[in-house]
Amino acid sequence: MKLLNPHPPGCFWHEMAETYGAPDIKYCEETLCAFISEPANTWSNMAFVIVGLLIILNFKRLTQNQDSNSLSPALKVYGLNMISVGLTSFFYHLSNNFLTQFFDFLGMYAFGGLLMFYHLEQLGKLKSQSLIRNYLLSFIPFTLIFFALRALQLPVQFSVITVALIVLATKIKLVKIYRPKFKLFFYTLIPFALAVTSQILDINRVACNPQNHIFQFHALWHIFNALGMGMLFLYYLNFHKTVMKRKETV
Repeated sequence: MKLLNPHPPGCFWHEMAETYGAPDIKYCEETLCAFISEPANTWSNMAFVIVGLLIILNFKRLTQNQDSNSLSPALKVYGLNMISVGLTSFFYHLSNNFLTQFFDFLGMYAFGGLLMFYHLEQLGKLKSQSLIRNYLLSFIPFTLIFFALRALQLPVQFSVITVALIVLATKIKLVKIYRPKFKLFFYTLIPFALAVTSQILDINRVACNPQNHIFQFHALWHIFNALGMGMLFLYYLNFHKTVMKRKETV
C-alpha cells in the first residue's frame, strides 16, 4: 500500500521521505515534525540493545559448562544480532521513510535468517564453518525479493513471513530428531504471544491514542519481542546440551 509522505514540508525527514518514499504501513503513533518522529516506537527498540548487551556480557558465564568449540557460530553472534535488530528498527521509527524501513526489514531478517541457518546446521544440511558466510550471502536474495515485492506493489512483509515459515518448518524437524524438553520453549512463547497481540491491537487501532508518545502497542511489540528473543537464546543453549548428549550416545 502506497502512503503519503508522513513528514510535512519543512520537517527534518521530509526530503528523505520525498526521495525514497513513505513506508508501506502506518502504526498508531502520530508522526511528529521532529528529529525523533515516533518517540515511543523509537526508544522501545532499546530493549533489543539492552538484552543483546546482556547476552554478550554474560556469554562466558552462560556457556561455562559447554565446549566452546562445539557451540554453533549462530549462538556466538546471537547478542550482536539482537543489537542489530534494535538499531535498524530504532532508525526506522526515528525517520519513518521507506529506505530506513528496508533496513528495519534487514534487521528482522538478520534474526530470522540466523535461526534458519542455525536450524539447517543442526539438521546437518550446513557445516558450522560455512554458516556465517552463507548467512551473510543470503542477504542478497532477501534484498532482491524485498524490492521485487515493492515493485509488484505487494506487502513487503511477505519476505519476513516466508523466512518465519522456514524457521518453523526446520524447527519442527529438529524437534522430531532430538526430542528436547519443551518447558523453557513454552515459556518463550508467552512474550512472543504478547508481542503478536500488541501488534494486532496497534494495527487494528484498538485503544489507539496517536498523541501518546510514551505508551503504544507497537512499542510493546518491540519490548515483548526483545524479552522473547532473550529467552529463546537460553532455550537454544539448553537445546545445544541436548544435541551434544544425543551425539555422544550415537
